[in-house]
Amino acid sequence: MSDMFFHWAFVAVFVVFSVIRAYYHRLADRTKGRAEYREGRLHIALRLLFGIPFMLTVAAYMLRPSILDWARLDLPVWARWIGLVLGLASVPLIGWVQSALGSNFSTVLHVRDEHTLVTDGPYRWVRHPMYTALYINLLAAFLLTENWLIGGVFLLSLTLIVASRVGKEEQAMLEKFGEQYRDYMQHSRRFLPRLRSV
Repeated sequence: MSDMFFHWAFVAVFVVFSVIRAYYHRLADRTKGRAEYREGRLHIALRLLFGIPFMLTVAAYMLRPSILDWARLDLPVWARWIGLVLGLASVPLIGWVQSALGSNFSTVLHVRDEHTLVTDGPYRWVRHPMYTALYINLLAAFLLTENWLIGGVFLLSLTLIVASRVGKEEQAMLEKFGEQYRDYMQHSRRFLPRLRSV
């Protein structure tokens, strides 16, 4: 299979994934009410430090893949097919996550008066499926582009952002929902569902 096929597969997956997030972000922005922001300076700095270069790098790759040939790895074709499967899987997953969150979604950590505790959809099993979907999508990007800059470096940056934020998210939920959230934590995992023995 040609490089061009995997290039356009990456572009399609990335664009659809991004459009889904943008659509739900726009819907959530229409929600009114008092908001208490919990975004720390470190997290804001990390998002800017890694987010802007990531988008510029992806845009450059989309328009002219050869510009990043210096960061290219020679992966076997089967690995790129796995990337395609992961990329295709990440699209309905992010749609499911965003749909379950509804107006509770925000890229900025905050708590609103109208916030509700979401425990349906993927949140039935996992407290942070959004991060799971982002990891799957980035791993797909790495395999489809076979580019360590697009994949490896930004997978590391996402890990740093998640590590700096997830504890604060859970603390905010505990303060907002108290025992209800504490009980939810007992029956869910952070990123991956519990594997039950048969």
